Amino acid sequence: MSSLKLNEESCSAFGRLVLQHLKDNPHTNMSQLAKQVGLSQAGLSWICLERNSPSEETARKIAPILRVDLTKIARLVYENKLESLARLSALSYSVKVKQAWVTRKVPIEDAIAGLNAVFHAFHYVIRSIPEVEKPTDFQIYKQAYEVVKRQFLRNRILAERSNS
Repeated sequence: MSSLKLNEESCSAFGRLVLQHLKDNPHTNMSQLAKQVGLSQAGLSWICLERNSPSEETARKIAPILRVDLTKIARLVYENKLESLARLSALSYSVKVKQAWVTRKVPIEDAIAGLNAVFHAFHYVIRSIPEVEKPTDFQIYKQAYEVVKRQFLRNRILAERSNS
């Protein structure tokens, strides 16, 4: 594994998939895999790190090589983005109730559950749309991530509760 210049601890879940593929296929090295995907070895190594992710195009190219469904890669990519926010202590919810701001940290598990719930809600809403007109799962996960990030992880002002 030293020849890969990556270790599992520094990799995202996507990166660990790549490392597992290389372990399971000792006849393939990082350079060969990168060439199959159309990246440099450094580029492939970069997107395997926990602070980075592949683009949809790269994910589409590597999914069949890794024998992994593209939806799984999309899920891992956007879960990793939430984990990056957590590492930056940016997973918080602030609300102004009456005159006071209250901020609470959102557990990463809750943020990921929310991401996947929104993803499934999008799928439910577009289930009757013809297949050729539907966005890709990667695009849906991107939208779900944006919804979670914008709508749940930001300051909110709530109207004062009435006691009626």
